[in-house]
Amino acid sequence: MNSSSLLYDRLQAFSFDAIDAQFPFSRRLAQDNGWSEDYAQRAIEEYRRFAYLAVMAGHPVTPSDQVDQVWHLHLTYSRWEHVILLGRIIH
Repeated sequence: MNSSSLLYDRLQAFSFDAIDAQFPFSRRLAQDNGWSEDYAQRAIEEYRRFAYLAVMAGHPVTPSDQVDQVWHLHLTYSRWEHVILLGRIIH
């Protein structure tokens, strides 16, 4: 399996909502942005695609506003989790 497939699989398998969280990531994302929880889940899926593209494209990429909201909240939850998931920090 090549590195792009491994990254894609890691991104797909990663759960943003900890099972034991009283205030899960997706609920906080929805609340902070005035979104429904369903919309927040869709934004998280777009963030997965963006993160993959950001690592694999070989050039700078720009997120949509919604993806940017997910990205920044993910960074506040854990900078190191982000690095482990993607293999590097994306700017």
